[in-house]
Amino acid sequence: MSNPIRRVRKNAGIFFLSAVSLTSASLLFCIFFQSFEISLISSSKNNHHHDVYQKSSTIVSDSISEFDASSSNQHHQEYRHRQLLEERMSSAATKTTTTADEYLLQQPQQQHHGQSIPGPATVINMFRRAKEIVQESDVPFLLQVPHTSSETIYNIMTQCYGLVGKQYDSTSELERARRTNVVDSYYVSSHDRPAKMFQNFGERFHFLATPHYQEGAALLTLKHKGRVILMLRHPVDIAESMYFTRPGTIPGDVDGLVRHVNSTDYYDNSMTRMLANIPKHVEVTEEHFREARMILENKFLIGMAADMTETIHKRLKLYFGWKELPEKQGCEMDYIKKGAMSLPASSLEEGGHEWRGIRLRNRFDMKLYAQGMAVFGNQKMRVPIHSVVRKEEKEVAEKAFAHLRNTKDEMDSSDLPFFWHIPKASGTTVKETLSNCYALVRTEMIKPPSDLRLNKKRHILNIDLSTPTAVAAAKELQVADRGLADVFVSQLSLEGSTVFTTYHMGRAFTIMRHPVKLAASLFYYRRIATWEPTYRPEYKDITLKDYVEKDGYYDNWMVRMLTNAKLGGLNEGHLEFAKTILKDKFIIGISDHMDETFRHLELYYGWAEEKEGCVEFHLHSAPSNKNKYPVTERGGPTWSVIADKNKFDMALYYYALELCEFR
Repeated sequence: MSNPIRRVRKNAGIFFLSAVSLTSASLLFCIFFQSFEISLISSSKNNHHHDVYQKSSTIVSDSISEFDASSSNQHHQEYRHRQLLEERMSSAATKTTTTADEYLLQQPQQQHHGQSIPGPATVINMFRRAKEIVQESDVPFLLQVPHTSSETIYNIMTQCYGLVGKQYDSTSELERARRTNVVDSYYVSSHDRPAKMFQNFGERFHFLATPHYQEGAALLTLKHKGRVILMLRHPVDIAESMYFTRPGTIPGDVDGLVRHVNSTDYYDNSMTRMLANIPKHVEVTEEHFREARMILENKFLIGMAADMTETIHKRLKLYFGWKELPEKQGCEMDYIKKGAMSLPASSLEEGGHEWRGIRLRNRFDMKLYAQGMAVFGNQKMRVPIHSVVRKEEKEVAEKAFAHLRNTKDEMDSSDLPFFWHIPKASGTTVKETLSNCYALVRTEMIKPPSDLRLNKKRHILNIDLSTPTAVAAAKELQVADRGLADVFVSQLSLEGSTVFTTYHMGRAFTIMRHPVKLAASLFYYRRIATWEPTYRPEYKDITLKDYVEKDGYYDNWMVRMLTNAKLGGLNEGHLEFAKTILKDKFIIGISDHMDETFRHLELYYGWAEEKEGCVEFHLHSAPSNKNKYPVTERGGPTWSVIADKNKFDMALYYYALELCEFR
């Protein structure tokens, strides 16, 4: 995939040459600023990637040599396993690096109970990487680990989504299914051919479900590879549930539980053993754990038994493109509640002696569980969105932005300005300037509840447009057609646009800010803003870099708002769609050039100051909501991390600078 910032840099140079002959000082300044900015970023990123490439190649080469020599140096072996997870960095890098799949394919198959059981090499190759978009040929594979709420997932898939599953409880059933090549013979995609298309669905199925990971993988083929769904639960809770469901056990018998866990019959670290294919009589080692961790990080869509709502709505449905049947609305929540009630309360005191003893006996599963929680957090913003879901998201966005005029459309006296307020991008200053300098009535809820009260002194209509629910209520009031507000303001570019009607269309503008500066400003603001619902006192204990690297960090906010991709991974298609919306629907200002921005807005909307010098005063002498914070070093480590995390917003911002130059 080409680097969007590098492409913009190339274009910027071309635009600079063409701009030299222009006489407008503002245009020359804008494009010069853009070229200078991009040069700094590109130089930093190029040096960074070159260093990373050289370092990773050296690590992999050294680590493999030490492994082949059976070295006991754990430090280098840790590097080796971590590096093997990385994708090929370039076509040249494939000559000196090895992927996780290739490494595992080199490992020997294990013998178990006199039979050849698929080892990690075969198994991992039968499953797609979790970060790849699901294809119609891919087979959903529900790994039914006992006591992890996987049965709740199965019920939702079958009862709420109308899917048909092939469930195999025993290895003998799996062996018979393998001999009949059940996947190639009977698998059908739930989107390509749902069950309702057949009068008799027969042996056909939409997904596999089994507690046997290794043997279940043997059903998959090169034509139909698997997509693993794995539910995780705290290993101590699993150990407790497994013991108390055994025949003859007494509920609450903690002493009996402890004796069982410490006995030779206890099957410790069951998750690590399953993934790394380790028999019961073999002791689990760090090597086995690293192998299991690689598989977990790369191949599994993770769900958490402790957070089923998040698992269903922000992972499973987005990833596979499933949704409740029309006649089954509310079905998911019913099963989620039933699943939560089926998990008994623990008899152990968390952190107590018995609890710590069970945790220690399952120390590798504990480490795997912790890593799984991290993967679960990251997948919230990284899981690839199914094409069915993405198509629906885009259709919703296009329909919403149809309420806005194109920037080149002829002006109509009935059109209403719409300010898309990007947080920490001079938005408060803009709002105060509109009301105080141009006497424009703007929307903002200054006192609950949201209603049609007008504060004439402050030029504010008390309408809330900050949430989708609030926007829906404003639409019910037909606020755009009442003639009460001159400017509509919302941080929701998409939902806010739907306030407008065919009688009063919206004319949108926004103020954009460099994504790195925006992220830094927002972080330090949320540290101190006790009056805001987004106040986060815990941020005082972490750095800006820590904040951006946290699991679930909400990246690329601008692109997500414009494309309706609130969750999941982004790609070049999202960026191009965001560019189209920005170009066609928004007049753009730049927070670092507010004087030029307001001159542009005055020309476009026909606004005039009520009192001369008012705008200059608000922009320079009394800017609103200013927050002093440490300046992030341009091109430094923190700057580079933020820029990389927000690479699509970076590309959109530089594209906005291009539009600024053209206009």
